Amino acid sequence: AALAGDLGVGATTVRRRLDALLGRGAIRIRCEIARSVSPAPVTVTLWLRVPPDKLETTARSLAMVPEVRMCAALSGAANLMLVVWLPASHDVLALEAGLAAKLPWLEVADRAVTLRSVKLMGRLLDPAGRGTGRVPLDFWAAVPVPEHGDRSVDRSGG
Repeated sequence: AALAGDLGVGATTVRRRLDALLGRGAIRIRCEIARSVSPAPVTVTLWLRVPPDKLETTARSLAMVPEVRMCAALSGAANLMLVVWLPASHDVLALEAGLAAKLPWLEVADRAVTLRSVKLMGRLLDPAGRGTGRVPLDFWAAVPVPEHGDRSVDRSGG
């Protein structure tokens, strides 16, 4: 009902469209939990190099790996980025070995372990990773343009 109201369409229309999107895998429902209570509390980012002609099939294959939370194409030397959740930091070695066996053309260019997240999906997080507040995710908000002669831009959001 809330989506229907926001979109200006009927609830039946929203339900039908969501069912269709979910049914063909175009969208997935996702639940974020505090990393400290997760069975996979370690977040690792991998920057990968993939031949351009294999980028789309590689990304689709990686998106099906259960540990993968995000897979995104990039421009630059590393053209694919993965964010994975793992039980322990040393599990990244086994993950990389599995990826290399499955996708031998894939090269890991770099990796980083996230020590602490302060924000996730628009939620401010405490040291245990629990939500404490919100940061609005307004992707369509206009960026303020300075007046003539004013070289400063208000980035405070207020």
